[in-house]
Amino acid sequence: MKSLFLASLFFFCLPVFSQAPAFEDLVFEEDSVSKPYNLSGKNYAFIKSKRGSGGLSKTSKADSILALTISDIVLVYSETSASATANREEANRERWENLLKTYPELFQFSTSYKNLLQYGKSGDSLAMKKAQGFYVYFGGNEIKEPEVKTVNEIPKENTPAKTISKSESVVETKTKKDRNKPEANEKAEPKEKKERKPKDEPKEITDTKKEDKEPVVAEIPANPIVKKTGYSKPKKAKNAKACRPPFYANGDDDLNNFFKNNITLSKKQKKHSKQLISNVKLQLNFDGSIKKSMVTGLDEELNQQVTAALLNMDLWNPAVKNGLTVKSEVKMTLLYDKSTRSMKPSDILITPRPGPKCECVSDAEMFGTE
Repeated sequence: MKSLFLASLFFFCLPVFSQAPAFEDLVFEEDSVSKPYNLSGKNYAFIKSKRGSGGLSKTSKADSILALTISDIVLVYSETSASATANREEANRERWENLLKTYPELFQFSTSYKNLLQYGKSGDSLAMKKAQGFYVYFGGNEIKEPEVKTVNEIPKENTPAKTISKSESVVETKTKKDRNKPEANEKAEPKEKKERKPKDEPKEITDTKKEDKEPVVAEIPANPIVKKTGYSKPKKAKNAKACRPPFYANGDDDLNNFFKNNITLSKKQKKHSKQLISNVKLQLNFDGSIKKSMVTGLDEELNQQVTAALLNMDLWNPAVKNGLTVKSEVKMTLLYDKSTRSMKPSDILITPRPGPKCECVSDAEMFGTE
């Protein structure tokens, strides 16, 4: 009886362990910082990364969060040589596979993954080395950057009226003069500068000017782009085991026509068509919206044209895995096609990698009518 119970428990647990994804199923966001990675948030566990194979060393902190919701896992790494840059993909794959082997429970359905490169020419190599590793954020809370206090955030309650900060006094005198003499505002400022001689006054006055200019720095584009979004939760297919790769509109023909209609090449570009190569990477959300796009290539003009075209792209048909729409990544290379005299996508790679039975079927067939 006891052996029968253990056998049933073993088979019951098998599906749980099989839910851990493979490296090929993970979709990564790429980012970089010029200083050592440092966050003051308390809701994360740090796990030291390692290349090679064999897994990682377990920590008590990581062990204590295995039953919690994992919102983000950030791999922080640095590169100090050209060879490290050339072997980046292989090195990061080994680091992630070691984490997968040691802590498969951390890889959950809603978890986001990021590769964060530390770089900088200053002498911070030691601090960057200490910051390398996995930062596992749990509890579903957002990653919050440390708050930077400005002049206006200084407490004022217990401060006497005579010692009010000079930036505040300047604002008060201006508002009073605005009420009484609105036409004399421009002449009032030079007088205040002559009357006040403390050394630190110019610094605080320039601070207030900087604060006034902040909205101008964050200037809104003339034609703001409205992000196209679909549904708020992953969609369930009729079949719990259904799958499909992500695809645009009705398939490859519509994707080809999109780039043909949205990228206008000049005569000069067409004469040097062999140099027209652009690499595109799209990170798609579970609703088919584009979360992030990256365009690289030797022709800067073409890169800008492709980037502008992607802003006009509609929602994709999202990838489906195990009956649910999931996040995915699409990589493609745009080459000049002589027959259509336009840019055409080729060498399309999809993550997570679709199985041989996954086909591009419509939403109506996949999800049915609602």
